[in-house]
Amino acid sequence: MRVFLAVAPGEPFRTALSSRLDAARRAVPAAWTRPDSWHLTLQFLGEWPQERLAGLQGALDDADPGPPFSLRPGGLGAFPDLRRPRVLFLHLQDDGQAAALAGRLRAAVDAAWSDGPQDRKAFRPHLTLARVRTPLGHEELRTLSGIDLCRLPEIPVEGFTLVASALGPGGSRYRDLAFWSMRKKGEQ
Repeated sequence: MRVFLAVAPGEPFRTALSSRLDAARRAVPAAWTRPDSWHLTLQFLGEWPQERLAGLQGALDDADPGPPFSLRPGGLGAFPDLRRPRVLFLHLQDDGQAAALAGRLRAAVDAAWSDGPQDRKAFRPHLTLARVRTPLGHEELRTLSGIDLCRLPEIPVEGFTLVASALGPGGSRYRDLAFWSMRKKGEQ
């Protein structure tokens, strides 16, 4: 099963970001991601056999994710860069708490299956917004540079989810498998 660990940004954030992207989605030819699919990937785990998922969930149950925190949205970013974008994303400003959470969860994942297929690339907090398949023209690049993504609401990080991902003709489809709260038992 193809799985990853993620934080969902919540509806208030999704609504605000979606409205900021409306003009760009009409003007820039790209495969724009759906607002209901937006997430911060803490770690992509790859293909895990069904029989290993219980061990993974047990390791995540034992992990200490730390206290809740918030992430501030930054500006628009692109891989490899904004002059020749292939992937458009919203950069998330991290004061180290998201990286620490990702690090603790990566240690738990490795405890469950140290030589598993999990991604070991450096953590870069972002939300993928679109995939660009053809080079963009001057007007399209100007449209992208005009999107104000800095004054969006903060994203509260109060837990994380183990998500299954299935690739299909309309893009990836996600299904939540388990959720872990970062609040201590008894806290509201």
